[in-house]
Amino acid sequence: MRNIFYLNRRQFLRSAGGLMALPFLNSLPLPLAAAKSVAEARKRLVTIGTFLSMYPGEWHPKKDSNHIPRLLEPLMAHRKDFTVVSGVDHGINGGHKGTPSFLSGVYQPEYIGESVMVRNQITLDQLAAKHLSRYSRFHSLQLGASEGKPTQTLSWDENGVPLLPEPDPIKVFQKLFVEDLNPQAASRAMDFKRSVLDMVAEDARSLQKEIGYEDREKVDAYFSSIRDVEKRIERQQQWVNTPKPGVPPLMERPTTFHENLDLMLELTALALQHDSTRVVSVELPAGGLPIILDGQQLSGYHGQSHHGKDPEVLEELIKIEQMHTRSVATFLTRLKGIQDGDATLFDRTQVLFGSGLGNGSSHSNKNLPVLLAGGDLRHGKDLIFEEGTTPLCNVFVTMLQQLGIETDAFAVSTGNINNELA
Repeated sequence: MRNIFYLNRRQFLRSAGGLMALPFLNSLPLPLAAAKSVAEARKRLVTIGTFLSMYPGEWHPKKDSNHIPRLLEPLMAHRKDFTVVSGVDHGINGGHKGTPSFLSGVYQPEYIGESVMVRNQITLDQLAAKHLSRYSRFHSLQLGASEGKPTQTLSWDENGVPLLPEPDPIKVFQKLFVEDLNPQAASRAMDFKRSVLDMVAEDARSLQKEIGYEDREKVDAYFSSIRDVEKRIERQQQWVNTPKPGVPPLMERPTTFHENLDLMLELTALALQHDSTRVVSVELPAGGLPIILDGQQLSGYHGQSHHGKDPEVLEELIKIEQMHTRSVATFLTRLKGIQDGDATLFDRTQVLFGSGLGNGSSHSNKNLPVLLAGGDLRHGKDLIFEEGTTPLCNVFVTMLQQLGIETDAFAVSTGNINNELA
């Protein structure tokens, strides 16, 4: 019992309504189980899946060419730290209905009359969570840039049940930082008249006396990040509750698609930093919150994904998808700025970005867009496989092995790509 109390006292700041998990602090010893977990390098996995793919003509690098595809331009500050994998897929044909295969590797349609019910198996993130999140508060988190449909779900459990993403950052913040055992105090905290940080202030002051200078700086930066998220959510709440005569109903949403995506990725970084979970999936659905393109409001971009090679429509699609990769680039920068023991959070975290759809316009599930960053893998060059020769699941096997999970197979894999990445 003493060790359990020690863990709670050292790793959480708690008061009526507030529950503040802390990042790893060198100044404070940990119980045996948690110390063993830290010794295993606290490896993590983030999967980011977009339902409408990425335009192939400006995504896939070409062999022996210095041309930088436009969709990768926002990521080039991290060029040495990511790998684009081309030519891989799951060997299926399902169009949009095949996109849930992205992290599972399988497509199992069940025909009920003229309708198709998609069956699925456990996804990469959920298999990883079984091993990585044993000492974490949450098995995994599923987040969304906007509200999608169950048929677009990224994560599925071992029973083939879709794990629907949460698109509301207020609810995610509440889950991470508000004590659910005291609902009245929690409610008072979440109206943002009082910061959650204020609620744990006494505990925080005591903690500052116990830790070293470097850890004090780390805690200060961590608290600043949490308060910044509170302010961003508060601005959204104030804005949505402000009367806006004549504004279309769509603008009553709390934010835009990419503002919400950036906020969800920031919450992802915080959740990983304080070890609430080690596995997060983030879904970019086909529609939902508005997208702002060149000052114009779009209700989604499904139409742009079916561009039919129209130059104007295609240009719009590329600009929208560049916003996707800009958000991913910002997230990678954020992870690089967070220390995690003797490494950065980026070094500890595999970040997978991609889709189960290879070409939104033609509904092809071939040659999927895949980018892998971080996670102590060998990056800096792109891998271009001949189509039909290498299952994407071979990449997943290498990822799982690098996460410390002993497996030689996943779904339809035929091996691994350790020679290229590990």
